[in-house]
Order: sequence, then C-alpha cells, then structure tokens
Amino acid sequence: MEYKINKEALKIFIIFFCIYPFLSSKSVLPLSEPIIKVLIAEDEKIRVRADSSIPLNIQESIIHKRKIKGLTIKRLNHKIILSLDSNKDKYFEISNNKSLIIRSSDRRGIWINSKRYPGEINIIFRNNKILVINVLGVEKYLNSVVGSEMPHKWHIEALKAQAIASRTYALKKTNNGLYDIDSTQTDQVYNGLESSTLKTRRAVRETRSLVITHKNKLINALFHSSSGGMTENSEEVWSNSYPYLVTVKDFDQKNPKISWKKEVSKSELKEIFPMIGGIQQIEVLNITETGRIKNLKITGAYGEKVITGKEFRSKLGLKSTLFRPTILENFYDKKDSNNQSNIQFYPYLTISGIGAGHGVGMSQWGARYMAEKGYKANQILKYFYKGVDIKPFIRRYK
Repeated sequence: MEYKINKEALKIFIIFFCIYPFLSSKSVLPLSEPIIKVLIAEDEKIRVRADSSIPLNIQESIIHKRKIKGLTIKRLNHKIILSLDSNKDKYFEISNNKSLIIRSSDRRGIWINSKRYPGEINIIFRNNKILVINVLGVEKYLNSVVGSEMPHKWHIEALKAQAIASRTYALKKTNNGLYDIDSTQTDQVYNGLESSTLKTRRAVRETRSLVITHKNKLINALFHSSSGGMTENSEEVWSNSYPYLVTVKDFDQKNPKISWKKEVSKSELKEIFPMIGGIQQIEVLNITETGRIKNLKITGAYGEKVITGKEFRSKLGLKSTLFRPTILENFYDKKDSNNQSNIQFYPYLTISGIGAGHGVGMSQWGARYMAEKGYKANQILKYFYKGVDIKPFIRRYK
C-alpha cells in the first residue's frame, strides 16, 4: 500500500516537473487579452442603432428607457443634443465632458452610421465635439484590421504576417488617453465587423498574441502597400532611425497599380500653393538612395519655396514620394468670332510615380508574393524587419 502511494506521488511530481516551465514562463503563456480603444468617428452627427430586435444597453442617467433600438446625437447651436428613435421630437441636452457607454448582447454588433462594431461603444463629448470610441479586445479588433488592410482572399501566410504586424503596431500605441489608435490610414484601417471574414479570423487565431520585438521591446511595425522595388530606411521618411527599418528589395512587381500618373492644372496649383501663386517651375533638390524625393524647390508667381517630398506628396494627394514631376506647356486652339485661331498656352504639372505608401517596413504586395512562393509569416516578417524576434506578447515589452 505504501509503495502505491509513493508511486502515485512520483507520477504527480513528474507531471508537475514537465509542465512547470510552461506555467512559470511568461514568454510562453500570454496574459489576458489586452483592451484597445479605437477612434471610429469624430463628427457633428452620429447615428447609433441596434442590428436586430435586441435592444441597446445605454448607461446614462438622463435616459430612463431600457429598450432602446436607436438614437441620434448631433451638434446644434453649440450644444450636443440626443434624440431616441421612439420619440424623435423629444431632445436631451448632453453637457461637455460627459459620455455615453453603449453595449449590446447581439453578436452582430452595434451600428455606428454605416458600419457595425463589436464590443463597447463610448461616445465622448469634448469642446462640442462628438468622439466615438470602440472599446474591445485586441484580437477581435485584428479580425477586422487584417481584412481592412489586406484583401482577405490573399494567401493565409500573408494575412498572418499582417496580423502580427498590426497587433504589434496596435499594442505599441495603447494607453494614450481618450483613445489609443485611429481607425484610418493615420494609423491602420479598421472597418468594424464589415471586414471580418473566416480567413482573417483564422489568420488572427493562428497567430494569437504573437508580436514583433527588438531587444525585448515592441517594434514600430510600419507597413505599406507597395514600395516600388525597394523599401526605405526609416530616417529618410521620419526623423528617427530604427535598426530594423532598413531598405530591402521588394517583390511587389505583381501589383497591377504599381505605376501611376497624376496631372494637376494651373488653377489647382494656385489653390494648393496660394502663398507663392501656384507653380511655374519645379526642381528636385535631392533624393534618397532608393530614388524617393527628399526635397524640391517650387517657384511660383510670387516667389519660391523649398518643400519636402513628404509634404509635397500630402498636399497633392500622391501615392508615394517615388515620383518625378514635369512642367508641361500645353495649348488649346480657341476660335474667335471670325473663325481665326487664337492659340492659348497654359502650364500644368504632370507627375509620374511608382509604389503606394511611405515605403518603410513591410510591403503588403511583397508579403503576398513571398507567401505565394512558400514563405511562412515569420520568415516574411524577419525579411522586412531586420534583427527581430517574434514571440507572445507580455506587458514588459512595452
């Protein structure tokens, strides 16, 4: 009998000894899912409604009704007012620095304007502005981000690389005040439940909690659509130099829109650059090693100005800074009343470029190509981000 007890104790000890490293190692078992606060709207009018017959749960003392299917919040005469669908003639005034917390038990989410969102909705009123913030777990957030940033039909390994990069980018931005991250290209695109698919959810699930680190810190996991052949060093676009954001060869040749052209009229240039009276001459001053424009000089009717390629791209809505501008002299033949030619000349700017985005970090089209060639997500990421590790997130990485 004593032998049996000792034998059982030995079994327990062996099992515990085998699993102890997994229980004690923070780098193996991730902590509870982090929460992220995403700014999804900032407007003067917001429409909120339930997706089905399941009512919304709203935490606000001025609203006493329990079963609320929809409501409208808008700015009117320097005031914020709220009306319920059940009684649109009755208004509630919301004071500044107040907030609404809206929840729903419906898995189909909550409609905010034309999109559905999971999780909790916080509507915050600051300086007569209406801010709508989606509060949810980062993994659920990524289900949509992956499909918003990359076509969901792409190779699963490309989607998984996007999931890990987006998770890293998002977690590095948490704890930033009213909200952590924007839902537009300012940060990364998030379209709520509309962009969540079986394939994007699989990509997120199979990479759950994985992040990219450099020296045990989350990297600045920048990515873009297409670099045009070579990605860019971070210091050529921003002031900071990161050892993992260096130029590498891109594989984005399958991008059907890799080359682009834009023409800008004389009148448009006057509106964009009113201080110098438009653009009559343009001179590229210097470029990066990959060919992107760093600075250029523009001359107009009232003077000249030196401008960065990044600023020029922003003002003209260009796809990238990998472009070359040309002032062309064009003319049109306007007939006078005697049917005589009256040729008039007018200058305009044509811009030819390649690539899309800032060109730093992971190229999404390059990731697609590598995935189709058999590369795994971690190999894709370690190609575009040099000297990094990929491992489960723990809070001390922040």
